[in-house]
Amino acid sequence: MAKPRIHAFSKADSVAGQGVGSAYLEQVALISAELGDEFDINPRARLGSFGDINHFHSINPEYRAAIPVAKRRGATLAHVHFIPETVDDSIAMPKPARWAFYRYMLNFYRATDTLVTVNPWFITALESEYGFDPSRITFIPNFVSEEQFHPLERNESIARRRRAWGADDTRFVVMCAGQLQTRKGFFDLLDVARAMPEALFVWAGDFSFGRITSGYEQITKAKENLPANVKLIGLVPREEMNECFNAADAFFLPSYEELFPMTILEAMATDTPIVVRDLVYYEGVLFDHATRVQAGRGEIDGFVEALTSLKDSPAAYAKAQQAAREGAARYSRASVAEKWREFYRSQLTR
Repeated sequence: MAKPRIHAFSKADSVAGQGVGSAYLEQVALISAELGDEFDINPRARLGSFGDINHFHSINPEYRAAIPVAKRRGATLAHVHFIPETVDDSIAMPKPARWAFYRYMLNFYRATDTLVTVNPWFITALESEYGFDPSRITFIPNFVSEEQFHPLERNESIARRRRAWGADDTRFVVMCAGQLQTRKGFFDLLDVARAMPEALFVWAGDFSFGRITSGYEQITKAKENLPANVKLIGLVPREEMNECFNAADAFFLPSYEELFPMTILEAMATDTPIVVRDLVYYEGVLFDHATRVQAGRGEIDGFVEALTSLKDSPAAYAKAQQAAREGAARYSRASVAEKWREFYRSQLTR
């Protein structure tokens, strides 16, 4: 008997340096490796070739046009990586274009049979703000492969990377990663760096969407006069990011808006202590696997205190490292794969 076919559709990885593409690649690699005993998986399906389950990882217009045909062939689902309010501070668009995009986004989500969200908060927001039926929405967290992200010994390769950043073996290095956007808390990071001149702050990432990125002009201007202890290393190939996390002493993400970013999962997988701004989006996903700092925009004292504690207290560092390690275990390959197995099975009985 032929296996049920899962066809994955995505163009999310066509833009370098943004988490949706990484999430797609990790998800299809996971199900290909773990669910192949039960499902026939096409990780890069082409339009016109539909399966028993058609999984849309991105919301491109050609995919929206194909949904009616896909529904006649099998189940359809959209992977919800963002909703309108989480896009507000990411891309600068004129209001008419913004509202048109939001209408299109929600129309895409309404067109499929079911939705999978990367954050449980989305379920509440989609129901209360946009009238979606929560019974057709499932939360399944993102995942990173322990083959790609794992702890490394502080060897010569890592020492060379640290030296290239401007850090010797003793300097405390704080890693930040993500698109250069206002919502990522870039300017708060600069202020934290000014308050901690003894530490080095390294940011991996760039303007993935060019000039339409929110804050593009302000950030570009700020790059001309960075604090001496801030180093922007640009887009880093994903295969090098494991060594980058291992070369750092802590991971810092002061975002104002965030879901459950791949970078946090990557930091967890490398046993790197994590400091973030405490956000409603982290409820039900981050638990105590990171130091969550209550801070408004421009408020940095809590971040400085948390990072200084990691720098100066071996006990605090060990506790934070163990918390990250436990987070990686919570979102392990086996547990997330089983969630996908159960979900895909449920789609075959619709």
